[in-house]
Amino acid sequence: MDLSIIITVYNQQHYLERALLSCFQQHVEALEIIVVDDGSVPSITLPLLDVPEHVTLRLLSKCNGGVASARNMGIREAQGRFIKFLDCDDELLPECCALQLSSLEPSRAELSIIGYKVLQADKWIKGVPKFDTLLQALFQGNVAPLHSFMYRTKDVRMVGGFDETERTLQAMEDYDFNFRLALAGVDAVTVHQTGVLYHRLANSRSSNTRKIHDANVRILLNAIEIVVSTKAAQVCLLDVLQGMSLLAVQSQDFYSFIKILPSLSQMTIASSKLMVSKFLLQVQSRFELAKQVDEKEFWMLQKQLLSEAKLDSLQTLSPPGYALRPASPPLAAHYFDGVLLAKALAKASGSKALWLWGTGMWADYWLAMLESFGVQPVGFIDSFASDNGTTYKGLPCLELSKVPDHMIEHVIICSRDSYFTIMHVLSERQLESRILHYVTM
Repeated sequence: MDLSIIITVYNQQHYLERALLSCFQQHVEALEIIVVDDGSVPSITLPLLDVPEHVTLRLLSKCNGGVASARNMGIREAQGRFIKFLDCDDELLPECCALQLSSLEPSRAELSIIGYKVLQADKWIKGVPKFDTLLQALFQGNVAPLHSFMYRTKDVRMVGGFDETERTLQAMEDYDFNFRLALAGVDAVTVHQTGVLYHRLANSRSSNTRKIHDANVRILLNAIEIVVSTKAAQVCLLDVLQGMSLLAVQSQDFYSFIKILPSLSQMTIASSKLMVSKFLLQVQSRFELAKQVDEKEFWMLQKQLLSEAKLDSLQTLSPPGYALRPASPPLAAHYFDGVLLAKALAKASGSKALWLWGTGMWADYWLAMLESFGVQPVGFIDSFASDNGTTYKGLPCLELSKVPDHMIEHVIICSRDSYFTIMHVLSERQLESRILHYVTM
């Protein structure tokens, strides 16, 4: 058997046919498809489809235990030399598996990553992972949706499959899984073509920002502890600090990282002095903007580490441009359109009821920018605000449903990844004309 595709399903029978048809189109000589029903009610049934001769199709059922346990059941049953995972609401493009198999056979890499298209609201966004090493990339963030990856079955089993502990708590299992593979020395090759479609649904687990951030913090801390305890020489301090800084700002959880920062003092920086100086300037600017005690301490510890860190004497040049993020400021502001930004700020200055949608890094930038113009927003809108008087940066933080239309004169969307999704939500409530756009549509 060449390849096993493991499809997990939980109460989404209506998507399964589309996912299966996308697998049937794969140009693989011997293909095994394992559908795992994770305790759906009613139970999942295989749709009546003509199964190609080269395909073996099986349905497994289990009690509901989460997607990690469902994938692990599929891993135990898989007979292919390679494994690919697919959620039933996503799709593979026809050439996907053949391209990835051909990328692995002649190379020394153990896993393959292919480009993807993500559907957010009604807009498709394309991405192709680019990085120096997989481990370096993962310290900066998750590089692609899970079904962009193809793995050697023996490597998947070597790391014990997907984590089912409190570290992931049914969120970011794929990020944790890929991190453990990279920490075990598994290397990756990328295919610079689009191979998968990712339908990011509004009510999916990946849309729960707070849950994602909390899991992300736990996973990154676990990876850093492994690197420190094993003294992994291939990990650069700058990569760790940049990824940590980005996540701390997004999640507003500085305290968790403060505890581990001192243990990084023995790591070297495999980068040029220019890159270190560039990041130090960003850290200094964040320190000057910090208002909370733990936030100030976090940036102060970063400054000390960078000032005292040992530079790799062999590294005299900046890293290649294919690095995932280290060559660009991870804490830089949004990609603003100058004319639109000027118009947005002019309207914001005269607004009597301005709201910022989103919390975290981009909201912090906007709040600081508006304060410099003497503009005070009414508060923040956030999809996962609680009902118990949530505040952010001292201002009210509410769900959109809790804010009457007459209380909203203007809205600034403080999100890079979900800009178009939020725009779609506001349009459905007929509030699109109140958005102050600052990026080119």
